[in-house]
Amino acid sequence: MNMFKQIDHNRRNFLKSAGLFSLSISLPGLAGKHLKLAGDTDPIVEIHSGNKVAVMIGIFTVQPENEQKLVELFKEGTLSISSKQPGYISSSFHKGSDSKRVVLYEQWESQEHVIAFTKTPEAGPYFKKIGELATVEAIICNDVPFVYHK
Repeated sequence: MNMFKQIDHNRRNFLKSAGLFSLSISLPGLAGKHLKLAGDTDPIVEIHSGNKVAVMIGIFTVQPENEQKLVELFKEGTLSISSKQPGYISSSFHKGSDSKRVVLYEQWESQEHVIAFTKTPEAGPYFKKIGELATVEAIICNDVPFVYHK
């Protein structure tokens, strides 16, 4: 377990040095998809090379006064909509040190699950609320060719 604590420590230091604040939401029943350390309240999203999960990365540009509103909207939407969808694994939100960008990192079982989520009746109004606060550039990644932890 000490090795994981060191990885967690390094990841947090990286996020801090990059000027990012991180918030992760994972469903506790998804064994092997994230790691929760004893005594640690923050789940750790696992990333492995060759991992065949689909990752949706969104970079949201927001006015500084709307940054926290956007993060709260993500938290609310994740807990009430995304996390209830088939294939959902986890979400992490990272606030930029400039208060103008928020990065969303979501893991899904497949790209088909991501696309199915975007077509649900709840997604339209949720995306509209997001669009009122920010603009987005998003990509879906399907493979992890390389991971390095020191």
